[in-house]
Amino acid sequence: MGKGIETGRGDKDFIPEDDYEYERKLAEEEQQRRAEAEERQQKLAEERRQRERQAREARDRRIAQDKLDLMKMKAGIATEDEEIKEEHTEKRELHGWEKVSNIWYHDKMWIILGTFFALVIGFIIYDTVTKVDPDVEILLICDNVLQNDESAKLLEKRIEQYTPDINGDGNVKVQVIICPLNDYKYNMIYQTNSQKFFANLQQDRIIMVLTDSNTDPDLQALMTTELPAKIPDNPYIDDKGLSLNFGFLAEELNAPLLPNDIHLCMRRPVNTLDGNIEDMQKNFDRDLQIITDLANALAQQAKETGDEGLKTEPTPADPSAVTSLSSDSSGK
Repeated sequence: MGKGIETGRGDKDFIPEDDYEYERKLAEEEQQRRAEAEERQQKLAEERRQRERQAREARDRRIAQDKLDLMKMKAGIATEDEEIKEEHTEKRELHGWEKVSNIWYHDKMWIILGTFFALVIGFIIYDTVTKVDPDVEILLICDNVLQNDESAKLLEKRIEQYTPDINGDGNVKVQVIICPLNDYKYNMIYQTNSQKFFANLQQDRIIMVLTDSNTDPDLQALMTTELPAKIPDNPYIDDKGLSLNFGFLAEELNAPLLPNDIHLCMRRPVNTLDGNIEDMQKNFDRDLQIITDLANALAQQAKETGDEGLKTEPTPADPSAVTSLSSDSSGK
């Protein structure tokens, strides 16, 4: 039997000596590791306490120094070097797209508002600079193909050939104001155009009006019947005004179905809300010269080309239509 360590429980109850020594060595190593771990923990705890103590002492010194500097400043004895300086965290400088993104993130609302107002102001300035004030305005109240925007603009170009630069802005501009008043079937449209017509009727500078055979007699009564005496020897001038019964003119205006009853009339000078009869008479005389030149040029061209006039007859007025401004506007 090998040598061993008795356990006190019998002759054969013992631990071999080699095993006992190994177990004892393991126990001692474990005890040493625990002791070293506890020592490290104590050391770390001590270092932490020391850092905290140093931090408290540094904070207390800083607070004490700040109080001392503040008292010196209040007393007026602090020097520039002793003044309290605010500490700032150094900001990282941004570059390129990162800088643009940062600006957009913080100021996008102001950028959007600024861009909107810049566009509005730019449009107003552009419209003001490029806008051309008309030298002559013509009210179109006949209800036919002439109210087409393209045809109306082509008519403007024709009349501009005989119109001087009245307002002196360096441009000659004739404007046709479209507000047809013969379509009584759609009363809302009629009422809107009627309001537009009467609002412009108060302008003493607006003399010329385009009418046809269906124009309300009360509106036709506003026009002068004296043009035959003022523009004699012109076969296209009658008591209504200048007849636009020209085949070549329909082609020029791109209006092949232009009826043969359209007249370019002139309002009789009267007192208006925005002017007096004297001013309107001056405008009448000015526009009379334009119509005279236009009428003579058209008559001469018709003679030279052997123009036979327009083939399209006017559309008969609706017998159930409103025929007087004093009637019920609903058309009933």
